[in-house]
Amino acid sequence: MGAPPKPSARAAFDANIEDAEILVDLAKTLVNQRRYRMRREMRERLGEALSVPKKHREDLECLENDRVFVTFKPGHAALREKLDEPNLRPLLRQALVAACAAVETFCADRVMERYTKAIKSSPPPSGLLELSMTVGDYLTIEDRYKRKSWGLRQVVELEIRQRASPAPAQIGQLFSLVGEKKLMTRIDKRRKVPTGQSTTELDRIVKRRNLIAHTGDRSGRGRATITVEEVEADLATIVSIVDALDQETNSER
Repeated sequence: MGAPPKPSARAAFDANIEDAEILVDLAKTLVNQRRYRMRREMRERLGEALSVPKKHREDLECLENDRVFVTFKPGHAALREKLDEPNLRPLLRQALVAACAAVETFCADRVMERYTKAIKSSPPPSGLLELSMTVGDYLTIEDRYKRKSWGLRQVVELEIRQRASPAPAQIGQLFSLVGEKKLMTRIDKRRKVPTGQSTTELDRIVKRRNLIAHTGDRSGRGRATITVEEVEADLATIVSIVDALDQETNSER
């Protein structure tokens, strides 16, 4: 059997953004809303159900919220104390990092989906023609590829993936390589939001991602707060922007 077909740019984005959504969902699921320890009667019933020896049932502990009731077996009760709200924030921070990576990957994948048509156009987009190629790239194409156009594609794809970013300005520059113009303005119109709003929203999210990735989300002497609600709102914004980007750059348009 051959390798499975490569997913489309949109399919890959959907799979990648789901990773971010799972992290948020996990943070919500692990929030402990129970203030007190498990009652003795419950420890006895659960201990019996779980075949925990009577002498260890006092060490049973639990986590409870509107979604789940989690039992910590003897020797692991300390985990309950670690799952307070501040300790779940790393999941939320990584959700933003994963979401921005999903945007970056989508942009590179979509530009490459548009590459063949762009390089065959007459003339090709000027930005595409201005991409540089080293002597080493040239020799690699000459030595390794019978189809020179395929070798050129590999060189171009490497450059595109290095340039890819979730930052709005760089998204515009990347898509200009395949002939797209005024892309963020068109995204605003597609989303039916004021001109510049998509850029402002995405710039804010990317700035937070950078703080998380490069400074551990430091704010002053501590870490900045982050909530489920704000991350869910940011993920919804990202999906809305990519929905519009997908429609505006679809090769079938």
